[in-house]
Amino acid sequence: MNPQPRFVKQAADILDKDGLVLYPTESGYAIGCNAQSSKAIHRLYQLKKPMKKFVMAIILPDIRKASEFAHVSNFAFQIMKHRVPGPYTFILPADPSIARKLDVKRPEVGFRMPEHPFFKELFRIYDKPILSTAAKLSDDEVLTEPNDLWKIFQYSVDMMIDCGEIGIHPTNIISLVGDSIEIIRGNLLPEP
Repeated sequence: MNPQPRFVKQAADILDKDGLVLYPTESGYAIGCNAQSSKAIHRLYQLKKPMKKFVMAIILPDIRKASEFAHVSNFAFQIMKHRVPGPYTFILPADPSIARKLDVKRPEVGFRMPEHPFFKELFRIYDKPILSTAAKLSDDEVLTEPNDLWKIFQYSVDMMIDCGEIGIHPTNIISLVGDSIEIIRGNLLPEP
């Protein structure tokens, strides 16, 4: 199910105003915010605080924008360019200023470019990166129904884009740090 353009526009406005949006991806529902807003990032971290460890990735409208947040070698670019958008999270060496901005101690940062129609529509009107994390508060939680998600997150997010039930299909996580391929989860599919 594709989101209505007016709801996508509303989501873009909320992201622009330091809000949190619960949205669909091809790997399940996620929650995100403007990755350039310290206020929004703090809100997202507070929401995920119950989890001892949480993984976040930056969703980008275009692969070329990755170089604004990380060191993207020619090797990494060649691996990524034929596989995005797609079911991948690519790990790259973080730019030190981004690590400070995101208030993380890790020297790496993950990037995604989802294939879901929501992002195709969103990135027509919104060109900022989104800090994103799975819509769950514990590792063993499996939430696929919009109504169940809304019951849990309705007081924590500013909007939800409901695209019906979406199964959990974790992305392939591939580290390209040090100009080598390390498969952390899943696999590196051949170039299309």
